[in-house]
Amino acid sequence: MDKGRIKTIERSKGYGFIETDEGHKIFFHQRWLRKVKFKDLEEGDEVVFSVNMGTRGPRAYNLNLADNEELETVTAGRRGDELFKD
Repeated sequence: MDKGRIKTIERSKGYGFIETDEGHKIFFHQRWLRKVKFKDLEEGDEVVFSVNMGTRGPRAYNLNLADNEELETVTAGRRGDELFKD
Protein backbone atom coordinates (compact mmCIF):
# COMPACT_ATOMS: atom_id res chain seq x y z
CA MET A 1 0.00 0.00 0.00
CA ASP A 2 1.05 3.57 -0.66
CA LYS A 3 1.02 6.45 1.82
CA GLY A 4 0.28 10.13 1.45
CA ARG A 5 -1.59 13.09 2.88
CA ILE A 6 -4.91 14.51 1.77
CA LYS A 7 -4.08 17.71 -0.08
CA THR A 8 -7.57 18.89 -1.05
CA ILE A 9 -11.16 17.75 -0.59
CA GLU A 10 -14.13 18.82 -2.72
CA ARG A 11 -16.93 17.85 -0.32
CA SER A 12 -19.81 18.91 -2.58
CA LYS A 13 -18.42 16.81 -5.45
CA GLY A 14 -17.36 13.78 -3.39
CA TYR A 15 -13.70 13.62 -4.31
CA GLY A 16 -10.26 14.85 -3.36
CA PHE A 17 -6.56 14.60 -4.04
CA ILE A 18 -3.73 12.98 -2.13
CA GLU A 19 -0.13 14.11 -2.28
CA THR A 20 2.53 11.43 -1.81
CA ASP A 21 5.91 12.00 -0.16
CA GLU A 22 7.38 12.00 -3.67
CA GLY A 23 5.08 14.88 -4.63
CA HIS A 24 2.69 12.90 -6.86
CA LYS A 25 -0.93 14.03 -6.97
CA ILE A 26 -3.47 11.18 -6.85
CA PHE A 27 -7.24 11.45 -7.29
CA PHE A 28 -9.71 9.66 -5.00
CA HIS A 29 -13.50 9.43 -4.89
CA GLN A 30 -15.71 8.82 -1.88
CA ARG A 31 -16.92 5.52 -3.41
CA TRP A 32 -13.42 4.09 -3.08
CA LEU A 33 -12.97 4.58 0.67
CA ARG A 34 -12.49 1.66 3.07
CA LYS A 35 -13.57 1.70 6.71
CA VAL A 36 -13.62 5.49 6.85
CA LYS A 37 -16.39 7.95 5.99
CA PHE A 38 -15.80 10.75 3.51
CA LYS A 39 -17.18 13.30 5.98
CA ASP A 40 -14.53 12.26 8.52
CA LEU A 41 -11.57 13.01 6.22
CA GLU A 42 -9.72 16.30 6.62
CA GLU A 43 -7.03 18.01 4.60
CA GLY A 44 -3.67 16.98 6.04
CA ASP A 45 -4.82 13.51 7.19
CA GLU A 46 -2.29 10.76 6.54
CA VAL A 47 -3.82 7.97 4.49
CA VAL A 48 -2.87 4.61 3.01
CA PHE A 49 -4.26 3.36 -0.28
CA SER A 50 -3.76 1.26 -3.38
CA VAL A 51 -3.28 2.86 -6.80
CA ASN A 52 -4.40 1.98 -10.30
CA MET A 53 -4.26 3.96 -13.52
CA GLY A 54 -7.46 5.57 -14.71
CA THR A 55 -8.08 7.28 -18.04
CA ARG A 56 -7.02 10.63 -16.54
CA GLY A 57 -4.12 9.36 -14.45
CA PRO A 58 -3.49 7.58 -11.15
CA ARG A 59 -6.34 7.10 -8.72
CA ALA A 60 -6.44 5.81 -5.17
CA TYR A 61 -8.77 3.08 -3.98
CA ASN A 62 -9.18 1.12 -0.72
CA LEU A 63 -8.31 4.41 0.96
CA ASN A 64 -8.09 4.37 4.74
CA LEU A 65 -6.65 6.59 7.46
CA ALA A 66 -3.09 5.51 8.25
CA ASP A 67 -3.91 5.20 11.96
CA ASN A 68 -6.78 2.80 11.20
CA GLU A 69 -4.60 0.70 8.91
CA GLU A 70 -2.01 0.19 11.63
CA LEU A 71 -4.70 -1.14 13.96
CA GLU A 72 -6.28 -3.57 11.54
CA THR A 73 -5.29 -5.24 8.28
CA VAL A 74 -8.25 -5.97 6.03
CA THR A 75 -8.22 -7.89 2.79
CA ALA A 76 -10.47 -6.44 0.11
CA GLY A 77 -13.16 -8.80 -1.11
CA ARG A 78 -12.90 -7.48 -4.69
CA ARG A 79 -10.07 -6.84 -7.05
CA GLY A 80 -9.25 -3.16 -7.58
CA ASP A 81 -10.33 -3.16 -11.22
CA GLU A 82 -13.85 -4.22 -10.24
CA LEU A 83 -14.34 -1.02 -8.23
CA PHE A 84 -14.17 1.11 -11.36
CA LYS A 85 -16.57 -0.69 -13.69
CA ASP A 86 -19.21 1.63 -15.12
